Amino acid sequence: MNIGYILGPAGSGKSHLTASLYSWMNLVGLDVITLNLDPAVVRLPYAPDIDVRNFVDYNELVEKYELGPNGGIIVAMDHVALAIDDIIDEMRTFGAEYVLIDLPGQIETVAFRSSGSVIINELSRGNQMAGLFLIDPTLCLTASSFISVLLFGISINYRLKTPINYLISKSDLLSDERATRINEWIENIDFLYNDLNEESFILNSELSRKIAEIILLEEGLGEFPLVSASTNKNMDIVFASLQRNWNSDSIF
Repeated sequence: MNIGYILGPAGSGKSHLTASLYSWMNLVGLDVITLNLDPAVVRLPYAPDIDVRNFVDYNELVEKYELGPNGGIIVAMDHVALAIDDIIDEMRTFGAEYVLIDLPGQIETVAFRSSGSVIINELSRGNQMAGLFLIDPTLCLTASSFISVLLFGISINYRLKTPINYLISKSDLLSDERATRINEWIENIDFLYNDLNEESFILNSELSRKIAEIILLEEGLGEFPLVSASTNKNMDIVFASLQRNWNSDSIF
């Protein structure tokens, strides 16, 4: 199977992007299913073909162990790791060529805990895996905040060891001026340097410059397409980026 997983900071639009990409793939005749892997989600903008909530009862765990919201999702994801073989078996019964996985909003539970590595590693066995990291434009109002989000994404990439594509989500909410500036940061690093140096609070301009060089020049993060789940903008580009990863012989 070709598996694409969607992740990003809380509120970046993962579930809506999953729904939009799924609809686009169906429209062009691709054999695709969705897997909700967030045991604590209350509402989804799509009807998942496979729902982790059928395997792990978040509310029951919270009540049983007297947990708060954060502790609840951590324990729930540990139980997801224990149930991952059963989840994969259900995925295989569909026989679909493509699977879109909607990951939890609390991204740390997948990226930085051992249960997350177990889940991703098991899903990767015999399958082609690639990720979409959504960058919420409201978190990119300054050059330093943009760099911070990218650092977060890169740290997750190293942790999960699978290809990840970076997208600017919710582009329909961006002003033309802000969209242009973000594109300038990506396409010409001098714009990013200048804006970093103009910020009133910055730890060290030379350090910031080196971080920017590492991220945008050495990491080769790609094109950062502007996408919108509301308007379906650039869904073809999103799929193409995943397709390149699935067809790649690169080792991550």
